[in-house]
Amino acid sequence: MGRTFRLPFALAAAALLTAPFLTGSALTGTATAAETGTTAAAGAEAAGDPVYGRLYNQGTGKCLAVPGEFIDVKNTKMIQWPCSTSESQYWTLESVTGGYQVKNLASGMCLAMASSTKVHGANPIQWPCDGGDGGEQVWAQDANDRLMNFNSKFCLAILDTSTVNGANAAQWTCGGSEDQQWLW
Repeated sequence: MGRTFRLPFALAAAALLTAPFLTGSALTGTATAAETGTTAAAGAEAAGDPVYGRLYNQGTGKCLAVPGEFIDVKNTKMIQWPCSTSESQYWTLESVTGGYQVKNLASGMCLAMASSTKVHGANPIQWPCDGGDGGEQVWAQDANDRLMNFNSKFCLAILDTSTVNGANAAQWTCGGSEDQQWLW
């Protein structure tokens, strides 16, 4: 008789063994997400302290970040930046109804679509975490590594696969482009 494992726990174990991560505020890994090839570990927080990892865009080779000068400012637009050990690039998943909130280590705020906008090209922002009420802060990752917002049904992207440092993240109709594929 074989063993039965729940997928979130198997993913969490794999992420803990192979991914660069932060627990609390102590850096414990140095490999980039591209080097590890790992994806989001749904339920990783069940193992104890929250597990933080970078969101690495497969199309641009850069990481999702909160601009350093605006760490504590709500409504700040998310950008891409060369991956580093900056806490502004580290995120954790918090389980909520319908998916996960994506919470930034440096600011303690969550990735959100302002006012539940459903407009193509709208920029995701950081906003105080609300437990997932309204869906603007609820995200799910699919088998193609796309992060889709629960409310808008659009995916997180770096439009036109721009490699410019500081390019804004945006939401767009989910498709097959690498600018919508994110590794943890």
